[in-house]
Amino acid sequence: MNDDNNWYEARLDKIFSKGALWKHRTFRTILDPYSSEWNHTTMEKKIEILERVVSSGENLVVLVADYKGRYNEQNRHDISNRVEEALTAILQNMLVKRGDE
Repeated sequence: MNDDNNWYEARLDKIFSKGALWKHRTFRTILDPYSSEWNHTTMEKKIEILERVVSSGENLVVLVADYKGRYNEQNRHDISNRVEEALTAILQNMLVKRGDE
């Protein structure tokens, strides 16, 4: 098990709020399309958050694996199993907007 500083929430806190608790630290706003967190941010905001995560040097593969691991440990497969659907929705939105340009 990772120590608290290695969990994805702590890494996101460092990227977005200099180590203080960041309001989207669960990352359900990005990775859980059925959550209230998802519904409280626009698709543009989700993309902006992902861009900042990537530009920080964070590896999305590792981040997503840590996210899924966290919810699997909590026996919340209903949350961890939604990641692909969320990322597909974000990608589809990006491609539709790109096609509109």
